[in-house]
Amino acid sequence: MTDSSEVNESDPETPDESNPKAPEGSADPPAGVEGDRAPDAPTTEAPTESAQAEAFATPEGWYPDPNAGGANLMRYWDGGAWTDKVKEGQTEVNTTRRTPVERKAILAQQLQGAAARGLRIESQSDFQAILVKGQPVNNTLHAILTIFTCLIWGIVWAVIAATGGEKREMIVVDEFGNVQLQRLGKA
Repeated sequence: MTDSSEVNESDPETPDESNPKAPEGSADPPAGVEGDRAPDAPTTEAPTESAQAEAFATPEGWYPDPNAGGANLMRYWDGGAWTDKVKEGQTEVNTTRRTPVERKAILAQQLQGAAARGLRIESQSDFQAILVKGQPVNNTLHAILTIFTCLIWGIVWAVIAATGGEKREMIVVDEFGNVQLQRLGKA
């Protein structure tokens, strides 16, 4: 029988010096963006902590916001943590031609994000899609309600007609892989 003060070495939940865990609430560097790492070649001396930190450091810059939830936002990484600086979308225009397969993949990724935001796809071709948000105004129902309420419901109907309805957006992926979003308005 073991004493309860002994630490089980095979327990992965038990922290020890050889397997340190990141503190809770710490921000991870941008996913998929890593600094230049030294190759795993054998060395005769152990690297210092500052050399290790430099080898694994992610460079400062604008990266896709990990907390954006599908929105096209960029957040600034200062080399050690995420900052409060946020800006809209991609600022650079890509000038490298993309293959049709890459363009279709980019469009699929954009459509997935749009679906997560509650938009539905009305039509789609290889490199563009029309997205719709909202529901059409039921004018027949509002006309009947307006008649039965002696035109009082007409005020509500006018507000709903002005603010509600379907709103359309068009997403286009050009030959360079740049995504263009055009708001088409209400229908």
